[in-house]
Amino acid sequence: MLTKSSTARPHDAPGQFRAGLIACLPTIPGYWSIGFAAGAIGTLSGFTPMETALLASLLYTGSAQFLFYSLWAAGAEMTSVVLSVFLVNLRYLLMSSSMSVFFRDYSTLQKVVSGLLLTDETFGVAVQHGSQHGKVSFAWMLGLNVSAWLNWIIACLVGAWLASALPPSLMEGLSFSLVSMFIGLVVLIWYASRHKKLETLSIAVAVLVTLFASHYGEVSVVVIAAASASATLATILLRARNKGEC
Repeated sequence: MLTKSSTARPHDAPGQFRAGLIACLPTIPGYWSIGFAAGAIGTLSGFTPMETALLASLLYTGSAQFLFYSLWAAGAEMTSVVLSVFLVNLRYLLMSSSMSVFFRDYSTLQKVVSGLLLTDETFGVAVQHGSQHGKVSFAWMLGLNVSAWLNWIIACLVGAWLASALPPSLMEGLSFSLVSMFIGLVVLIWYASRHKKLETLSIAVAVLVTLFASHYGEVSVVVIAAASASATLATILLRARNKGEC
């Protein structure tokens, strides 16, 4: 009975889509807290609520939006803004590459849609789902991504509308909630991992590289280099461990 139901699920696109929506629910409070702050800071930076909502729907990344607003408010050149946002968002190249093992059966259009709507939060949720079930259906991924995307846009729009009612100093202080959410996601993924020692080492390497190298280059570049170094080390050690067990 259980085998039949589990076999039928991948062909049930509406059911998989709903399951993806449900899987996104735990991350929605984080989207709202960060999205509210991002929308508010967008208004404080001189953008209208509709411009803020449009930016949220197209750029669709909290860290890049905070960076964009801060550079825009500081009067930075557009080239610097674009390059900085590009460097910050390079982490999605690593995430998409990691998720590609679950996207092999997707069409080209499905891969593009899934990749464009991928975020730090949906990546964490999807990786856990894929590790548990061995695959991630497109309908499930679409439900997860669409739910996150719409909630982010709405949160940014609400934050932009209400920004004028709160002191600017309070709204700028909310940007720290982005860091808090990322830390929480790392902790949750660590607790759910079956390779805690390996992931602890990877996190430690990334932190140490960032601390020692941040004085010698742009922080955004250093963070990308640190993430790449720690991920490469973790991959090498994991493969060596798997070979040793064979």
